[in-house]
This record gives sequence, C-alpha cells and structure tokens, in this order.
Amino acid sequence: MTTSQRRMRIFDIIQDNKSVEVNNLAKMFSVSTMTIRRDLAIFEKQGLITTNYGGAYLNQGTSVDASFSLKSGQRIETKRAIGYEASKLVEDGDTIIMDCGTTVLQMAKYLQDKRITIITNSWVLVNYFRSNSRVTLILAPGEYKENQAGVISDMTMRFFETFNVDKTFLGTQGLELERGATVADFTECNIKRTMLQAGKVKILLADHNKLGQTFLVKQADVDEFDYIVTDNQSDPTYLQRIRDLGVTVYVAE
Repeated sequence: MTTSQRRMRIFDIIQDNKSVEVNNLAKMFSVSTMTIRRDLAIFEKQGLITTNYGGAYLNQGTSVDASFSLKSGQRIETKRAIGYEASKLVEDGDTIIMDCGTTVLQMAKYLQDKRITIITNSWVLVNYFRSNSRVTLILAPGEYKENQAGVISDMTMRFFETFNVDKTFLGTQGLELERGATVADFTECNIKRTMLQAGKVKILLADHNKLGQTFLVKQADVDEFDYIVTDNQSDPTYLQRIRDLGVTVYVAE
C-alpha cells in the first residue's frame, strides 16, 4: 500500500467512526505511530480533523464528500465508473436499497431517468433526488451522523427489517476472501446486514483499494453477494478467486 492509499484509507476510517486512536491505526497499517501522526497532521492542516494526545476526531461540518478533496481525480473517477457499472443493474420498476457509502452514492447521477423506488439511510441521496418525480424516496429514521451524512442507529436497523426489495446496493471498508466484507463500526455493520437480507439480489460496490483489507466487524461473507462491482485496477487473480466462489464480478472501465 502506498502512502497516498494509506492516507485515503485512514480518512475513510475517520469519517466512518468520527474518531480514531493513533495506536490502533499504527497496528492496522503496520507503520509507526510517528507515521500515523504525520498523516493526521496533514488532515488537520486542511481543517478536516482535530488531533489530540492519543488520536484525532472529525471536525464538525466535515461533509461526507470531504474525503474526495484528499483523493486524486482518478480515485473519484474510479468510484464514478463503479457507480455507472452498478447502475446498469437497475431496471425501471425496481425497488432498491442504497446505503450511504461514498461509492454507492456515485450511482445517483446514472439513475435520474429511472422510474424506481429508493429506500436509503443517506440524506445525500434524498437531497439529490428530491426534485425528481420519477424516483420515489423512502428515508430511514434514526440518529443522524454528520460524518456519514446519513442515519445510523438501532432504529435504522429495525426499519430495514420490514422490507423485501428487488436489489440491495452496499459499500464496504474491506473485502477479503476468507473474512468477507468488513467495516469498523458495529451499528453500521448491523444495518448493512439487515439491508443485505432485504434484497432479493445483493450487490457490493468496492474499489481496488478495499480488496484484501479487513476491519473489525463482518457484514457478510463474499459468497452472500450475487454481484460485486469493482474497477479495472483490481488484481485479476484476486477477482478470479471471488468468481470461483460463485459470485459474478463486474469490472468498471
């Protein structure tokens, strides 16, 4: 993993968890605590976080898209390409669940002309489609998390337990063959599991940086997904091993 890749992953973790500890990040990325502190200092200089003795926390007002300012245009384009590829799986008349992951959000612009129903915990999606008469929106209840621009709580999880939908589109923080799709937060993980169970067709969106990565809590085994959509920088050998588990893999160009 390059320095820029590590920093992108660290900021993703900060956004997901709102705060981090230096020692935990050092162990996770197998680098020194001094290296982590240098990484955090860059984010603090940009006004995105505030550091303290043992770690750092996300500044209030830092939006869900703030991480894009840390990423190259290619990284943004990678997510958009994955979003476009995933949008091809959506048909008129579908009822779909979309989580508030940044890659899943990139599907939105390609769904504008679809007559669909979207059930989501993302306020970004609601704002995006609020003037679109073709799209019916159902927003989950729960506690609003500013760092994710969505609702994340036990109430949110119970809400998604009531649905049976055509397709579920999820993001993840890590995807590893044996450990599955994983995230760092327990409540978020439980919501993703419930979303997954609600979908007849289950689709995971994960860019190449997520492959081989593992976080604290498992949201699903790899073979629980019908489709995984990734980008053309993903290791072809790794993707073939996913296909060997019976999962259809789409590679966005």
